[in-house]
Amino acid sequence: MQWIKSAILLLTLVFSPSWADEAGLQTQDSVKGQHGGRLLEHDQLALELTLFEQGMSPHFRAYIYQNGVLVSPDQSQLEVQLKRFNHGFETVSFKPIDDFLQSEQIIREPHSFDVMVVLNYQGKKYSWHYSNYEGRIKIVPALLNAAKIKIAQAASVTIEKQLKVVGKIMPNRDTMAPVYPRYSGLIKLLTKNLGDEVTKGELLVTIESNESLQNYSIPAPISGTVVQKYATTGELAKGDKPIYEIANLANVWADLTLYRKDAPLVRQGMSVIVTGDEGKPQSRSIINYISPLGIEDSQTILARAILPNAGRIWLPGMYVNAVITIEKKTVPVAVPHTALQRMQDKDVVFVQQGDFFEATPVILGEEDAQWVEIKSGLEPGEYYVSDNSFFLKAEIGKEGAIHDH
Repeated sequence: MQWIKSAILLLTLVFSPSWADEAGLQTQDSVKGQHGGRLLEHDQLALELTLFEQGMSPHFRAYIYQNGVLVSPDQSQLEVQLKRFNHGFETVSFKPIDDFLQSEQIIREPHSFDVMVVLNYQGKKYSWHYSNYEGRIKIVPALLNAAKIKIAQAASVTIEKQLKVVGKIMPNRDTMAPVYPRYSGLIKLLTKNLGDEVTKGELLVTIESNESLQNYSIPAPISGTVVQKYATTGELAKGDKPIYEIANLANVWADLTLYRKDAPLVRQGMSVIVTGDEGKPQSRSIINYISPLGIEDSQTILARAILPNAGRIWLPGMYVNAVITIEKKTVPVAVPHTALQRMQDKDVVFVQQGDFFEATPVILGEEDAQWVEIKSGLEPGEYYVSDNSFFLKAEIGKEGAIHDH
C-alpha cells in the first residue's frame, strides 16, 4: 500500500507547454484584471483576456489598457491560438464591440488549453502564452494499474433501444392435453398423482363403463407432467369432466404486459430477454404473438414469447421481467455507462493522452443497458477511461482542478 500512496503523490494537474517554449514566447504568470480575466502585460501595455458566458455562448473578451487606462480597441488586431488536449490547434479571431474585442468564434468546452496570444496595437506586436487547464490530471502507470482503471478506444457500436416490461410464466397451451373418459363409469384405477411424469401411451386410468360394465383403459395422450387431477378412485367419471390435465413443460410461455403507449413499438420477431425477479434465471427468445385484443380491465395488450425449459428453470405462475429490443442503431462512437461521470453539471468522459487524462464534456444520445452514444466530445480512435473513471473524478476534486477561468 505504501507504493500506492507514493504514486498518489506524483499526481499533478499541469505540464509545461513545450510548443510555446519552442516558439520563443514569454510565459505569462496568472494575474487577474479588472473584469476577472487573465492580465497579460508588457511594459506600459496590458491585455486582459476573459471568457464571457453570461446569457450567451462562451466567447473570449479582450480589454486593452495603456498605462492602466482602458483604451479603444479600434487600432488593434488580436489573434489567439488554442492548443487543446487531444485536438490540435484552433485559431480565434476578434472584432471590436464598444470598448472591448470579442471572439468571432464560440469557445467550446472544455475550456482547457494552452493559449498563445498575438496583439498588434498601434503598429507594435505583442505576444504572450499561458496555460488554462481544467479537469486535467496526470497518473503514473503504477497507480493506473493499482486503481484498476481500464482504457478503451472509441469506436462504432450498435445501440439496442429497449423496452422494459413485466410478465408471468404460463404453461404452453399448445403442449397441454386434458384427459377425458370416453364413456361414463366408475373409476377403478388412477395411476398418477399431481406432479408425476408420464410418457405418451402410458396407462393413466381404468374405468368400468356404465353401458357395457366392462373395464377400459385411458392412455396418456402426450408425454409431460400431471398439472391437474380432478378425480379420485371410486368416483363416477362423466364424459364432460376431465380426469387429468397433462402439460409438456419442455417449453413455456412468457406472457408479457404492454401498456397502450408502448404497444405500437413492439412487433412479432423482436428479440426479448426474460429474467426472474432477482435477475435469474434468464432466457433469450423472440416475440412470437401479440394479441389483437386489449385487456379491458388493465387497458394493456398481451405479447408472448416461448421460452425453452428443458431444465425446468421456469415454473408457471412465476412473475418475470423482460427487455424487448425494439430498435438497433449503429453509432460512430459509444462508451459504456461506467465511462461517464458528472462534473460541473455536465456529462464527461476522461480522454487519455500518454500519462495525462482530461475530463471532456460530451453530448449523449441513444443508450441501452450497456452503451451510451456520444454525439460530440469524443472522436473515433481516441483513448478514454472505460471503467473506474470515478477515481479520476475524485482525485481532480481533491486537487480543485475544475473550471477556473
